[in-house]
Amino acid sequence: MVSSAACQRGLLASGAVTLLVGVVAVTLHQRLYDSILDKRLHLTPDSEGYEFWRTLPVPIFMKFYMWNVTNSAEVVSSHARPVLEQLGPYVYSEKHLKVNMTWNANNTVTYQQVKTWHFEPDLSAGRLDDNVTSLNVPLLAAAALIKDMNLLVKFMFNELVNQVGSQIFVTKTARELLFDGYDDPLLEAAAVAKYLANISIPFDRFAWFYSRNGSNYYDGVFNMDTGAEVTQLGRLHYWNTTNATAAFQPPCNMINGSTGELFPPRRRRDHVELYSTDICRSLRIPYKEEVSVYGLDGYRYQADELLFAAPQTNPDNWCFCTGDCPPAGLLNETLCRFGVPAFVSFPHMLYADPAVLDQTVGQEPNETLHNFNIAVEPLTGVPLAVRARLQINMLLRPDTDVVLLRNVSTVYVPMLWFENTVDVTPAIAARFSVIARVLPAVLSAGSLTLAALGGALLVAGLLLLGALRSRPAPTDGEPLLDDSTADGAAGER
Repeated sequence: MVSSAACQRGLLASGAVTLLVGVVAVTLHQRLYDSILDKRLHLTPDSEGYEFWRTLPVPIFMKFYMWNVTNSAEVVSSHARPVLEQLGPYVYSEKHLKVNMTWNANNTVTYQQVKTWHFEPDLSAGRLDDNVTSLNVPLLAAAALIKDMNLLVKFMFNELVNQVGSQIFVTKTARELLFDGYDDPLLEAAAVAKYLANISIPFDRFAWFYSRNGSNYYDGVFNMDTGAEVTQLGRLHYWNTTNATAAFQPPCNMINGSTGELFPPRRRRDHVELYSTDICRSLRIPYKEEVSVYGLDGYRYQADELLFAAPQTNPDNWCFCTGDCPPAGLLNETLCRFGVPAFVSFPHMLYADPAVLDQTVGQEPNETLHNFNIAVEPLTGVPLAVRARLQINMLLRPDTDVVLLRNVSTVYVPMLWFENTVDVTPAIAARFSVIARVLPAVLSAGSLTLAALGGALLVAGLLLLGALRSRPAPTDGEPLLDDSTADGAAGER
């Protein structure tokens, strides 16, 4: 039989040890959780998140809205303001796949990415055979290319423009303008001219997304941090083997931030930063508000008027000026787009200089419909919802070297805008809820339970000790059992 003293000693010892472990667990459970989280987020070929990163199995859609110029003849003949009609959306489902991966010894992964788009007619408000009248991009691109060439080249170019009947505006189908592309005599001429002059045109047809569908080379080669040091998770170190681009002046040309698919965990209410290969620049998006997505709390970061603001408003933007600074709300993409006079803005020129917005008729900027935002689960850094919205505009201006363009008005003409949407599913949200909410709750509850159990055992031991000490000691010769107890015990035997 175990004596009361031994039981008391066991309770005190186990209670003290359990209480100590519980107190340590309460104190250190956050560090334990952080260690577990960091290990799970570290991207490797065998990690839990690898397949999610490789295939991005969430609903992704690209919605295109085309700007149709309804009075193109009047714009050319009488300098009328372009009257714009928004067509669409033309909705495409989008898939991502990482390929040609190399896992490097410096805790980075080098890879390429294949994006595929599939038209979804049931989700669209237009047909791909819709006609769209817009500026003749090959003409404006060619005019920009010959700007610094000799008079003979310019004379030959004007003769070619006249001979093939090029016009300032063209009417093509949405299908041709988006992915399929269309033949243009100026592009065919450029293919020959590259052997006669320093001209390099990478396409034989024109479309805004020509040759991108299913391409593993168009987006370039990425070198990304895998998060062995978790604060660097998803950080883009190099794009096409460089950490800077030729599109802008330093430091605006630096490749900073992530690709937008992974962010370091433990986000703060400050900003997120990502690099867009389409516009050759990093985007720093400030914190806006808290949101909830399928029960997961998130931080929404939303671009504001400072992103594309003029240097007078945002001095940090001085190095985005390529030559003359564009008006507020526009980003000069000329050096990013092979010399084409393209300018990026938010849709409907949201936040743009009112004077520029007034150059056309039909744009109606709305912050709710046309902003750029991304919601992130702050503990893991996982994006919950993305609304990436941008507009492409072309600059039409007089050009004394090109007869067709000598007498035009200066106008920033919208061409199209797009909305890239990404949303986690309820099932994926539930998986991340385990990491973000259940696991820390379990660790916290377990630590408190250990501490409480240890305290209870310790109290029980102390109570037993007190009971033993308060019990009167037996006198000399007094039997430990009285007669009635002894007889009862004997009877039971």
